Amino acid sequence: MSPQPNSPASSPARRAIVGIAVVLAVLVAIYGGGALHFSSHFVPGTTVNGEPVANMTADVLSAHVSDRVSRYALTLTGDGLELGVKASDITLSVQGDAYAQAAMSQVRGYAWPLDLVMPKDILVGEGVSFDDAALSEIVGSAVDAFNASAAPPTNSVSTYDASSGQFRISDAAVGTAIDRERAIEAARQAAGALRPTAAIDEGALVQPAVTADNAQLVSANDLANRMLALDIPITRGGVEVTHVTGGVICGWVSVAEDFSVNVDQTAIVQWANDTLAAQVASSDEEHDYAIDADAVAGALAQRITELDAGALEASVTVTETRPPESEGAASRGRHVDVNLSTQYARFYDTDGSVIWRSYLVSGNTSMGRGTPTGTFALNAKRTDEMLIGADENHDGQPDYKSHVNYWMPFVGNSVGLHDATWRSRFGGTIYAWNGSHGCVNLPYDDAERLYELINVGDTVYVHW
Repeated sequence: MSPQPNSPASSPARRAIVGIAVVLAVLVAIYGGGALHFSSHFVPGTTVNGEPVANMTADVLSAHVSDRVSRYALTLTGDGLELGVKASDITLSVQGDAYAQAAMSQVRGYAWPLDLVMPKDILVGEGVSFDDAALSEIVGSAVDAFNASAAPPTNSVSTYDASSGQFRISDAAVGTAIDRERAIEAARQAAGALRPTAAIDEGALVQPAVTADNAQLVSANDLANRMLALDIPITRGGVEVTHVTGGVICGWVSVAEDFSVNVDQTAIVQWANDTLAAQVASSDEEHDYAIDADAVAGALAQRITELDAGALEASVTVTETRPPESEGAASRGRHVDVNLSTQYARFYDTDGSVIWRSYLVSGNTSMGRGTPTGTFALNAKRTDEMLIGADENHDGQPDYKSHVNYWMPFVGNSVGLHDATWRSRFGGTIYAWNGSHGCVNLPYDDAERLYELINVGDTVYVHW
């Protein structure tokens, strides 16, 4: 049998059900009222473009923003830059109704409880207009003036690091210069949303164009280090005289801004002249050889560029050519060989080596005063000598008096080797038209050196 309505067992249950129903009805009424209200009003905590609009209607917001626009001012700030832009500077205006309706269109009346818990910022750009060219000019000019003294960004570069003996890539760094277009865009966005401030953060600074992970830079850095790893032998006549390694190459190689890896030939020429020249210079009896620094630099730069570590024969050039030796002279023992045909003299030591050499001017053949030929022995060695000629014109006076510093006669005391300071040139065919009275004329320095080497009794062999 069912309990009676007024029985004690059924009364509490009914009261609970009724209570819940009442609470639900109240909540539904509150929610419904709120949904209705907030379909035309902004929920407390809501902002439009950052400005509080709690409980405003579209009409109120329209009137508010229309009144506010005449007083609008934008402040653009950055690290060391602060710029104020007034509404009148950029002819800023707003269509209040369009602005308010655009904001209200984003209102969700049914979600008002959630919006109370998590207030929303509504972003609106509709209805706002300004002179974009004027804004760009104002902000751009301010940025240009600021950047004139700002620090530009630093690109990553590849340079030689002496401590590690390698090319290394430096880190890029942001300076203080502001990116003109990013600053203008920040101001544009703020003005379009009627926000009073716009901040220029690090992202709006001019960024480095090249960072350490740039593929071209990494490749160039690797190539430069491969060049440093080369060990190139330098030879002369097939014999190694030195070798070029990274410690030297590092001064010639550089990585340019366009990522090309360059080898400085001018620096190699300098090195070749300063360091290599003495090691490859040589002489034989007829030639003096010196390094051809330009040719060596060109060949060495090519080897480095092509990563070729093969031996490089140093190029040389002939810097001086002397008349050929007289036939058989080297086998005649210690003697002075005076070759009248070549107008050149050599002093041979007992082992056949040449210990002295010089151009000369012999006797004047056109006047019948040619130097006597034959094998002679040195008669004397004297200094500060006055040579006195014969009186061939019979005027009672010697035909000449010539002072010499070094006198080495080999035909009596009338024909010998001596310095001739009155001459500026020796060799060639001078003897045929402006030769001596029969003596062998020598440059001062060469005569001095011969005087130091020759001994009385040494052989003098004169021939054509």
